[in-house]
Amino acid sequence: MPEPYHAFPDPVHDKLLGLVLALGAETWVLRDRLALLEEALGAQGIPVTALIESLAQRPERGLVVERERQAFMERFLRLLTLEVKE
Repeated sequence: MPEPYHAFPDPVHDKLLGLVLALGAETWVLRDRLALLEEALGAQGIPVTALIESLAQRPERGLVVERERQAFMERFLRLLTLEVKE
């Protein structure tokens, strides 16, 4: 069995790189599937893309989305801010 490729001297960095690449791949799949869903609904005569754009432009939505985005990022990045105890 071939030895795994290491891009960095520290194996933790290799694992983080793998995690970032995996998340990027998953994000791409989600974007592609959402685009296909919009296309499929549009083909059925449901103008969902225009509806989504209209809903996204509502002024009151901005504050809610920003608050939710901030909470998500805090949860997502929390582990990077924790101190490592030796």
